[in-house]
Amino acid sequence: MLRESLSDGTVTIRRFDLNDLERDLEAKDEEQIKWLWGAEDREKWVAMSSDQRRAHARATIMMYRDTFGPGPKWSFAVDADDESYVAYVDCDLANQHVPHGQANVAYSSHPAFRGSGYVSRAVRLVFRYLEENTEATEAHINVAADNEPSLRVARAVGAEAANQWVDEQGNSMIRFVYRLR
Repeated sequence: MLRESLSDGTVTIRRFDLNDLERDLEAKDEEQIKWLWGAEDREKWVAMSSDQRRAHARATIMMYRDTFGPGPKWSFAVDADDESYVAYVDCDLANQHVPHGQANVAYSSHPAFRGSGYVSRAVRLVFRYLEENTEATEAHINVAADNEPSLRVARAVGAEAANQWVDEQGNSMIRFVYRLR
């Protein structure tokens, strides 16, 4: 049975639950949308009413909660100290931008907690989760070359820059690789 949470004593990554809804809505600011969402998703979000946004966020959290299991993707809420859901992190063994069987790791921080180091700690826990629960030997972090906060996280966790390319939207991207095990 897969563990539904891991902690380093300061940060805990855990399975989502519906109590995360309000924090999830708070986290969806311009910075998160800019770096993590495709143009089509941005347009849909902007066109939604607040009730539609709430329903969409609720459905996403329920999907994260209900699909948590054998993978190939695990999405985690990140808790820190006395605060719940300060960040998001996931690992995906079926991501089109990484070699088959390896893990893509993605993350975002809630606006009030950016720069706190919580995301770096959470990413390290995801590496541990991957080592304990999968056969993946590498974790890949793909970051836009001009996304300085995410670049700092990739470097802070010890991932090494491996290559650079231009994605489908014309963004210059850097792939960082962390060797697991």
